[in-house]
Formats: sequence, C-alpha cells, structure tokens
Amino acid sequence: MASRASIPLLFLLASGLLFAAAVGTSREEEGRRGEQWEHQHGKKGRGREGEQEQDSRRPYVFGPRSFQRIVRSDQGSVEALRPFNEESRLLRGIKNYRVTIIKANPRSFIVPGYPDADGISYVVQGEGVLTVIENGEKRSYTVRQGDVIVTPAGTIRHLANTDDRRELIVANILHTISVPGKFQYFLGESLVSSLSKRVQRAAFKTSEERLEKLFGRQGKKQGFIVRASEEQVRELRRQASEGGQSHHWPLPPFGGDSRDTYNLLQQRPTIANRHGRLYEADARSFRALGDHDIRVAFANITAGSMTAPYYNTQSVKIALVLEGEGEVEIVCPHLSQGSERHQQGQSERGKGRGREEEDDEREQQHQKQGRGSGSESESEEQQQDKYETIRARVSRGSAFVVPPGHPVVEISSSRRSSNLQVVCFEINARNNERVWLAGKNNVLGKLDRPAKELAFGAPAREVDEVLGAQQDEGFLAGPEQQQGQGEEEWRHRGRDEEAVESFLRMATGAF
Repeated sequence: MASRASIPLLFLLASGLLFAAAVGTSREEEGRRGEQWEHQHGKKGRGREGEQEQDSRRPYVFGPRSFQRIVRSDQGSVEALRPFNEESRLLRGIKNYRVTIIKANPRSFIVPGYPDADGISYVVQGEGVLTVIENGEKRSYTVRQGDVIVTPAGTIRHLANTDDRRELIVANILHTISVPGKFQYFLGESLVSSLSKRVQRAAFKTSEERLEKLFGRQGKKQGFIVRASEEQVRELRRQASEGGQSHHWPLPPFGGDSRDTYNLLQQRPTIANRHGRLYEADARSFRALGDHDIRVAFANITAGSMTAPYYNTQSVKIALVLEGEGEVEIVCPHLSQGSERHQQGQSERGKGRGREEEDDEREQQHQKQGRGSGSESESEEQQQDKYETIRARVSRGSAFVVPPGHPVVEISSSRRSSNLQVVCFEINARNNERVWLAGKNNVLGKLDRPAKELAFGAPAREVDEVLGAQQDEGFLAGPEQQQGQGEEEWRHRGRDEEAVESFLRMATGAF
C-alpha cells in the first residue's frame, strides 16, 4: 500500500492523454485541428533516410522535432519520443521506457482514466489538482512546479490545470509493463460503454435507455482534455485543500520526513556555486522512488558555465531541456568512423525497411564475421583507443540520453541571458556513483603517483598541476567564460590540454 499510495500526479497527466503509446504524426496531420489520436505502425516516409543518417551520427540526442504529438486537443496535447530501441540499437537497454510531455491549457481537465505503465513525473510549469482513487479511497492534491511524482500503473486518476493564465507542463518517464515500449491510457467511461448492453444492464441495474443516454451521448461529445468552468475549478481546488493535512502529495499516512510532497526546488541543492545548482531526489529522500530505482535531478547551469566532465557507473541518464540553450558533449566508445560509414551504407541499401530490422541485420552480420576467426575480439581490441565525441546543440524541448560509463559535459550558452535548465531521470540509480573527471573532486587526482606517470607519460608533478588547477567542483566556468583570461595563461593551458585530452581518453577506457 505504501508504494501504491504514492500515486503522484504527473503520470496521471502523462497517461491521462495517451491512448496509445507508439504513435507518429505526419506533416499533413500536423495541420489538422481538433482532437485526435495518431497511431504509429512502423511509419516510413519521405525524409526518413535523412533522419537515419543524422541519428547514426548522434544516436543519443533528440531535437524538439523528434517528439511526436500523440494526443491533440484545443485544450492541450501529449507529445512522446519514439521507443528508444526503434531509434538506435545502442538504446535497446532502455526499450521499456518512454518519454512524454503533457501540456494542459489554463482551466483544462484531463478526464478520469488509468495507464498500463508506471510513471515518474516532474512538474515543469504551472499548478493543478490531481485526484486519485485507490483501494476505494479518493484523495486530491495540489501540484506545482518542481514537484516529483510517482504514478503506479492501473490507478484511476484525473488532473486539472487550475491556473487561469499559465499552461501546465509535465515531463514524464513511463516504465511500460505490458508490451515493451508501448503504453495505453484507458478512459473509464469508454471502458464501461464498450461492454455489451446486457452486461451493462446487469452491472448497473439500469434500463438500456438510461445507459445509452449516459454513456452513448457522453462518449460522443467528451474528449480526453476538456474545458472546465470557473465553478468546477473552484470545487476542485476546494477538494484539494480539504484532502488532508497537507496541500501536496503525498498526504498522510505517508506524511513525514521522506513521504511529504517532494518538491526539488524547495530542497537544499546537493551542489551549488556561482556556475550552477543541482537538486536531486532519490529513494533516500523520497521513498516512493525506491520502488522504481530512479533518481530525479534538476540542474540549473548559469549562462556561460558548464558541468564538470563526469560519468555514471550504473545509471542511464535521460535528460530533457526545460529552458535555455547550450551544447552537450558525450564520449561514446561504441561509435567510430568505420561503424558510421557502415551504418550510412546500410541505410542506402535498407530503404523502406524499419530501423530495428536494419539494426538486427547488422548485428547478425557482425556475429557471422566473428565466428571462428577471432575477428570480433580483434575488432574490440582496436576500438579501445577510438572514441567518438558526440557534440550537439540543445535548446528547450531537446532530449538526450547518456549511457553508463559515457563521459558527458553540458554547456550553457553565454549568448542568452537565461540559464540552461535540465531535468534528468536516472534509471538504475540504487548502486550508481557519479564519477567526476575534472574539478576539485576529480577521481583522476586520486591515482597513485606511479599510476599517473605511467598513464600520462609525464612526471607526476606535471600531471598534478593539470588536475589540481581547477578549484571548483560540479559546475565550472564554460569555454566562453575562459576566453577572457590572459594570453600567457592560455599558452600554458594549451600545453596542459593535451595532457587532459589524453587523460580523458584513458579514463573512458580504464574505468
């Protein structure tokens, strides 16, 4: 009951809109008005070859256009990334997860229903009221920007945007439990009206005429996101205020040190300096997250600053850019010039086929080539010192994935006044360690003296000068901020950068 009662809101949103999880939108459909569901069935079309070519170079980064509108209405929408395993075979490890974004207009209402997927949500913007019904008990909660919410599959819920001016936006990670990478949202009224007439009559002990009047007509005129009146919004607010001792999720009996509503932005940051702040929630601070082994983090990177290079030992990081612009660099040992050319050649021969089908074929060819000849092990050995650096510009609405062991740097642009704000969902968080490769707390500085000399081919003193020069940790001055330094210092750093580059290559292969 403990985990069930933590049914937070966001997922409700996310789920509330989605009737089918794997869906796509063609350019022609984008122009249609009104509310509609768009179902994707291995969509192939013009322009896909170009997307495949781009994805082969940057399989971990997704621009705002990568999100497909799967639910649309005059009162809001739901957008989703395609299943990760359909985007790249390198992402097959998270094929059971989906990313969705729910947008609800002021005074809009997401009708009651339930999803067939668990969800972890983060309220990006706005304020609303979430109502859930579990074990015969109804609870209503006020939710607002910064709230983290855990939403179990199969629980009836509805959500309302109670703000008269601002859009309610919720970012969600869905863990599918029925069909990998697919999810559905079941509407309560539609489920009942889908039953046979004789079953309806027996179940409700009511005449067919009255049932048809309620379910038949209601189903035709009501959508998934509808407009609520001012009086209805006031009533929802009142129910939330009377829902318990707290206006936030979760309410008693789960209130206390770690079960009160968890708002990231109201907590003490785990890392904070003039270059940025990091807020985190995991099973230790918010027990409901422990059932799903996920950590939620919010990074606010000052314009012109960046994160120190780091990698996660266990977690796959799925990140969404909420505000600002910048760049992301990810070091990937799975990509190389040769593999890129191979993928591009395959895409030419594989026109008209699905991405997953081509990936499976490449995998089979790779296995055949390695049988009995030792070529597979030789290929792995050759790749030990070859890494691709994936560089991509990101902005509001972008998403990126960082697998475990892949060093990453996030840079906030100095050309904009706004900071780069990113919400991160880290899967497999329980035993994860974040390892810093630069900064005051970098792991490389902890190497033994002989290890430093053997790894870098330089005296330990010179290595220590490079590794110990940066006194900040977590968030650092970005490349553009560093340009104001004196020419003499840059000449000194130029020599040091060669050692740092060698160092990062070694770190990627050794850890």
